[in-house]
Amino acid sequence: MNDERNFCTLENGMVVAFDQMKEVETVAISVLMKTGSKFEKKEQSGISHFLEHMAFKGTNTRTAKQIAEEFDMIGGYFNAYTSREKTVYYAKVLKDDIDTAVDILSDILQNSSFSTEEIDKERKVVLQEMAQTKDTPDDIIFDNFQEAAFPDQPLGRSILGEEEIIKSLSRDQIIEYVNSRYGFNNVIVSAAGNFDVNNYNNLIKSKFNLLPGKSENLEIKSDYRGGESRINKDLEQVHLVLGFEGVSYYDDDYYTQQALSIIAGGGMSSRLFQEVRENRGLAYSISAFGSSYADNGIFGIYSSSSDYNINELVDVVIAELHKMLSTITEEEVKRAKAQVRAGLLMSRENPVSRAEKFASNLSIYGRYVPISEVIDKVNAIDPSKVQKYLRKILSNNKQPTISSIGKIDKLYQYDTIKNKLKV
Repeated sequence: MNDERNFCTLENGMVVAFDQMKEVETVAISVLMKTGSKFEKKEQSGISHFLEHMAFKGTNTRTAKQIAEEFDMIGGYFNAYTSREKTVYYAKVLKDDIDTAVDILSDILQNSSFSTEEIDKERKVVLQEMAQTKDTPDDIIFDNFQEAAFPDQPLGRSILGEEEIIKSLSRDQIIEYVNSRYGFNNVIVSAAGNFDVNNYNNLIKSKFNLLPGKSENLEIKSDYRGGESRINKDLEQVHLVLGFEGVSYYDDDYYTQQALSIIAGGGMSSRLFQEVRENRGLAYSISAFGSSYADNGIFGIYSSSSDYNINELVDVVIAELHKMLSTITEEEVKRAKAQVRAGLLMSRENPVSRAEKFASNLSIYGRYVPISEVIDKVNAIDPSKVQKYLRKILSNNKQPTISSIGKIDKLYQYDTIKNKLKV
């Protein structure tokens, strides 16, 4: 691909980036706000996510319907999401419609009216979303897991927030949060696709000029502690997440953690899938994951099984983890690295992925991280490195995190699982 990319920081502190893909017919715009649930005070829990919803509910010049109609008129797509450390608004349009996309995105982020009527409507929607999550065991169990891993900390709270706080959230609170967290210095605007760079830069400078002043640079430290969440509920299966302290995205083992999650439970050829499902039929699915943040992370395993099989599932998972301490093969590492490389290279064909990746790189590292640099780090992973990392997290003096929902009467007690994990 004939790619060209660059970025700059404007005088007001806003970062503007571009990643050209001259062979495509589209352009994606990603606006990353360096704020999320991790930066919320306890009494604000859920406000980042609520604000993301409100961005599409009308501005001083456009109604919510008009916003939707303008995007539909150009065949464009726009959406947003909130995570623990960022909130992202993005759009994908045909290359000739970049002006419209930037105009609408800048409008909803700078001129949202936050009418009391729309706030009350969206409050009901968010409460329904929260209720739906509570009714979905394989959703709520991860919120419970996060809270057990980071108790009494912003990083441990649900991104959706607390029901009582959402019920009482006011217009003044929303505006105050926007003014404190949506300042120029907290914004990265990134574009990827086929577009004229000069036009794009001029658009951003002229359209994104009404954001609040400088946002406070909050340094929120999180401390993984581990622990347990057990919820007895009449379900057909017991849902279980078993996790350990992981690494931040600055850590040398960041990609080692990714490789471990793939080898352990990253597909049908993974250790846990083969042993738990294919050999023993204990679960329909099982997966491993790694989540990284600015100052720490989590490595975890999720599955579900009947209440009378759940302890066997626990035993098999622990036995496989212990086996992996000395038996990870070159072939397994080769497959894991191939999956990581494939994901990286395939994402380069998607303007939305590239725009978001560039913005994320700038937010985390302050620079664009070339794919070649990442692949070099991935290629350096070998069996001994993965085994050493696994031993480190199993031997950590901090507690494991265990979250369970279902008929848990038969499930081992926390200390029993903790002792079984010891190496």
